[in-house]
Amino acid sequence: MQVKIQNLSKTYKEKQVLQDISFDIKSGTVCGLLGVNGAGKSTLMKILFGLISADTGKIFFDGQEKTNNQLGALIEAPAIYMNLSAFDNLKTKALLFGISDKRIHETLEVIGLAETGKKRAGKFSLGMKQRLGIGMAILTEPQFLILDEPTNGLDPDGIAELLNLILKLKAKGVTILISSHQLHEISKVASQIIILNKGKIRYNRANNKEDDIEQLFFKIVHGGM
Repeated sequence: MQVKIQNLSKTYKEKQVLQDISFDIKSGTVCGLLGVNGAGKSTLMKILFGLISADTGKIFFDGQEKTNNQLGALIEAPAIYMNLSAFDNLKTKALLFGISDKRIHETLEVIGLAETGKKRAGKFSLGMKQRLGIGMAILTEPQFLILDEPTNGLDPDGIAELLNLILKLKAKGVTILISSHQLHEISKVASQIIILNKGKIRYNRANNKEDDIEQLFFKIVHGGM
């Protein structure tokens, strides 16, 4: 799914959080959205998923104005039931959408939780919980997936597992927008890098693996661009 954002702006309590945001994401690619806390990343993602409205601007998915039925998102902490297994967590959503047990098992395989059996989610590591949250988001087979800071709090193994999952989803043709503070790690999976600072896009280019993203990021953020 190709995503096109045109001239999005959003103001909260007289503070302009997003200022005339425009960019495209090519179908089947991973776009890394970078920025410090308060840069506007979460607000942008909530607008894209339809949780809040922009003051101005438009969003197009494959040339059509947005609908939620082809979108999936993990925004902030994953909404999972700690007293249920991974399968039963997915089952709660599957019942709402008429999704088969076969699709649940397929999703568990993709997120690497097929062998957890009846183990309750409350006993999972943070990385496993994050992957279960992504499982909830992809259960309906969305074409566009929004991930807000999914690597927060994860240890190196957890980050590696999550990035591997993102690459699996990309290989299946899912278009992904991911925000993170893990600059170096995100640069490993992103096809495109966007840096948001003070509500404006300061950088938007194809990811060149030879570029020093961390140096570029700090130059933009601390250089006042």
